[in-house]
Amino acid sequence: MKEILLTSRQRMLSPDQLALELNLIETPQEFERNQTVQFILIGGIIMAGLVICYNVYQMHQEEKKQKLNN
Repeated sequence: MKEILLTSRQRMLSPDQLALELNLIETPQEFERNQTVQFILIGGIIMAGLVICYNVYQMHQEEKKQKLNN
């Protein structure tokens, strides 16, 4: 594992502040933005799935009507 050299000021920081400063964890703003993007992507995937399911259902209903007419 690579050793990280710390300044005297960094040695006095709390562990969470040090991790933020060294970019080892996300900032609260980055975390919130990533969470928003994930919600949008998941919503889009669910919406696409629903549209596909509805189209398959409609095709099935049309095939049923054609069989009844013949």
